[in-house]
Amino acid sequence: MRYSGSLVKKEREEIFRLFLNKDKLKFNEIEKSLKIKSNKASYHIEKMQEEDLLEKKGFYYYLTKKAEKYIPIFQQVIGEELSPLPVVLVGIVKDKKILLINRNKRPYKNYWSMIGGKMKLEESFEEASLRLVKEKTHLEGKFKSINTVFHEKVKEEKTVKHSFILFFTKVKVEEENFKETKAGKLQWFNIEEIEEDKVIPSDMWLIKNKLNSKINVISAEIRDEKGKLSIIF
Repeated sequence: MRYSGSLVKKEREEIFRLFLNKDKLKFNEIEKSLKIKSNKASYHIEKMQEEDLLEKKGFYYYLTKKAEKYIPIFQQVIGEELSPLPVVLVGIVKDKKILLINRNKRPYKNYWSMIGGKMKLEESFEEASLRLVKEKTHLEGKFKSINTVFHEKVKEEKTVKHSFILFFTKVKVEEENFKETKAGKLQWFNIEEIEEDKVIPSDMWLIKNKLNSKINVISAEIRDEKGKLSIIF
């Protein structure tokens, strides 16, 4: 699990949780809130400093910039709640063909799908789309559009097993000579001749109905300068 170490230990989770409501805390405030012995509190704080999650300035402890990134997803990191997973799904096209991948891992193992993956923290939709194409096919592409946003839930009987928010984008390529990776087998398909029962149903629906659509997604940057917020488009 990526978020190993400090955030998967109960006492350290509780220390981190204190900073969701406070910008800075003294040692005795942390100790008092956790109701644990001072040597134990000191041990956990030291470990969190070693892992670059806490830093000390004067008498106060603060979250580091690395730790600040966990604030919006803290409850997911520690397993208190689950949320839909945002995924960038890329339609890689050339002329009347689309490049699909045969998935070699769950969910949807052995089904054909479009190239997809998670968006990195610093990326735009364009950057994420082109990176995923490059990583999984070794093709250079030209970003064309964000086509639609699609919410998908995978249910078994009455239980929701998985939930995804798909940001469907389109990338055009000039070359057909891909290079496969461990992500799965690649193959070009004529869009009009795809065998639908072998493709993930939501991917098939998007190919048939949204491949030539386009939506406007507004992106903005919120600047945090010493607690004062501003927005940049």
